[in-house]
Amino acid sequence: MELINKIKNILSPNNFNFIHEESVESTMISIKNFIGSQNVCMIADEQTSGIGRRGNEWISPKGNIYISFLIKYDLLIENHFLFSALTANSIIKFLNNHIDENINIKWPNDIIINNKKIAGIMTEIVDHNNTQYIIIGAGINILTAPKIIDYQTCSLKNYKDNLNYENLLINFIESYCNEFKMISNKNYDQILNFFKNKMSHFGSKINILLPNGDIKEGLLKNLNLDGSLLVEFAGIEESIFSGRIINDFN
Repeated sequence: MELINKIKNILSPNNFNFIHEESVESTMISIKNFIGSQNVCMIADEQTSGIGRRGNEWISPKGNIYISFLIKYDLLIENHFLFSALTANSIIKFLNNHIDENINIKWPNDIIINNKKIAGIMTEIVDHNNTQYIIIGAGINILTAPKIIDYQTCSLKNYKDNLNYENLLINFIESYCNEFKMISNKNYDQILNFFKNKMSHFGSKINILLPNGDIKEGLLKNLNLDGSLLVEFAGIEESIFSGRIINDFN
């Protein structure tokens, strides 16, 4: 109960209602049941059908952080990426409070340490009674990491011993709320600049796998405000809204 009260005290200044569940199918799904006048933060001890990128299952045993935020959405639709960016930034700053490792973002939503995924982010726009909400889900590997074919993973425990899960959970929520205040203060450039500085392929040649299965080689030149990549292909700049960076040439 003390943990829950501490979390509520952190969240309440940002108009967040806090919900804790021992087990859910997915926080991204369950949080939709609590749409209302307040923002919502939901934490689950475990997920039975966690959702990863491109709809893949994300194994979610106890001991890691599974969290979703439901936020009344009053930004322009093209600016919704700011919520993904601030979530990624908050995860990196949280991890940097505990370990001294090179932590990067693999666009659009994976957090990487030494080429191994430690966290991932999901976003979804929901329309309810003519009001738009955005749901941001995050999974952070604390004690364990799932085994994924062709994608190496790691956990915080791989880099630090004697972890206290409750303290770590509080630390992350504090980190998230600090970043969330930047939205209210309209510090959009500060959010995007930190994100860009942590992108693992920024300014490099990349191979990008597009949704139609094509693979294109290009130079990653910039990150647009809407979260798309500005990539130069054979001298022509193009904005890429969906895809996956599969390697670089450095």
